[in-house]
Amino acid sequence: MKEYCLSFLLLIIFPLSSSAQLEEDSFNTSTIEDLDSLEHLTLWATEYYVHITQNEGEIPYLTVSGDTLGYFSDLCNFCTSCLEGTVFIESDSTDVVVLNYAARSEKALVNCRECAKFQKSKLNVESWGSVRWKVSSGFGEGVKNFKLVPFRTVAVDPKMIPYGTVLFIPAAVGVAIESPDGKTYLHDGYFFAGDTGGAIKGSHIDVFTGVDSSHPFSFVKSSANKTTDCYIVTDEKVTKFLRVMHQK
Repeated sequence: MKEYCLSFLLLIIFPLSSSAQLEEDSFNTSTIEDLDSLEHLTLWATEYYVHITQNEGEIPYLTVSGDTLGYFSDLCNFCTSCLEGTVFIESDSTDVVVLNYAARSEKALVNCRECAKFQKSKLNVESWGSVRWKVSSGFGEGVKNFKLVPFRTVAVDPKMIPYGTVLFIPAAVGVAIESPDGKTYLHDGYFFAGDTGGAIKGSHIDVFTGVDSSHPFSFVKSSANKTTDCYIVTDEKVTKFLRVMHQK
């Protein structure tokens, strides 16, 4: 029943656009044969996805100016929204709103350390309560006005990897991924640096998986001691393809 409800929810949000986007992409870009000619990086990876919750609770999602957007959550769902950066809020069977991280305020609205889920977290949980929001669309937004694309976007430290860079990760080639409409694709290994995050520093990348929280990529180990090989892609055809995919 849970899987059916999620599929129904996604069809409401993305009746055509997401499936069309994935079909157009199809994850079949040619694999790079001469990796030795490319700049090599050793990276470690985590992943993030869109949080889905109901419009209920006492904690408001506020704008940058401090006004309420009219949507509410309980503590743990609000804090999970802050962690992931994008949230789908289901108000009723026909109304789903996409909210995206907009900024931080000087004043924290809640203390996310009070949520049992995050009490022992090593992340900067205390800062999440100051997150402010804006209404978005699709799967949300990254940096530089790029849109987030499931299984393609990665958050990076721009001092290490400039925004707009295309990365090739051999360990992702052939990984089965499932689109919101239930179709399965085999990944071609290409990713786009279109987002960032406060915890993303140095050789750490964060892979966006849309609404998929099943951990599809084996190279995502969530440990700085467990790295994967990565290459900077310079092929103009490939880089243009990924960039256009991320433009609104």
